Amino acid sequence: MKSDKVREQQVPMESVYPMTIKSDYTYIKTNFSYLFFSHIAYTAFHWVLGVGFFQTLGQQKTRGKEHLRPLKKQGFITVANHCHLFDTVLTGLAVLPRRPWYASVQRNFEAPYFRKMFRILRGFPIPNGPIGLRRITKPVVDAINRGNIVHFFPEAELWHLYQDIDFFQKGPFYLAHHANCPVVPIVHLFKPRKILGKVRSKNILTITSVVGEPIYPRVLTAEGQRVDLESVQEMCDTAQRWMIERMTEYHFSGKDPTSPLD
Repeated sequence: MKSDKVREQQVPMESVYPMTIKSDYTYIKTNFSYLFFSHIAYTAFHWVLGVGFFQTLGQQKTRGKEHLRPLKKQGFITVANHCHLFDTVLTGLAVLPRRPWYASVQRNFEAPYFRKMFRILRGFPIPNGPIGLRRITKPVVDAINRGNIVHFFPEAELWHLYQDIDFFQKGPFYLAHHANCPVVPIVHLFKPRKILGKVRSKNILTITSVVGEPIYPRVLTAEGQRVDLESVQEMCDTAQRWMIERMTEYHFSGKDPTSPLD
């Protein structure tokens, strides 16, 4: 249970335009027209928010990108803490030059303004209901098999500017077992940036995005076989524990966030 102070940081997405996700819904689009316009929009967001706001004004840096080099020719899943309105942009910066697909809860695609933005920026919904994860399993696995990165926020809820790690959903790690692929954890660490010795705005941040080592399923899943749930839980716990350790180092140990990982 979160404190009242933390609850104030939650960013709800109001479901104004309810959508029905039909059985033939295309979660990950690969047609030329979509990819063309998505490329333009994604590039614009990268330069305006990624370079202009986060890297220049906010001094965003990424470390640990060497962990991505062995995976440059294969698909995999990434997970990160859900801590900023535009943390998808931060995640995009962390894995450049590759461009992930971003999974998000269905209500984000029913909200005013954001719904179209999410979709054009390589986003796709996780359908509501008990079989929502099952419905995206095939498109996600197919995308990974084509060499794509698919990103998830296992905390599910967005807590803007929150610097702690919440309860993890196991969905991304379950899908990683279906695809027999690694999960790469990313944690976004930040503090308000001081300009001329003073904090001018809580939204202008000094940000360090840390990319962790790939986490592989302990038990591979043969085609048509059940996923080993203990292996899924171990994978989830490993990613969450790694994020908590990096968060603790950054905020409480005084360790330089640009120094190499142990």
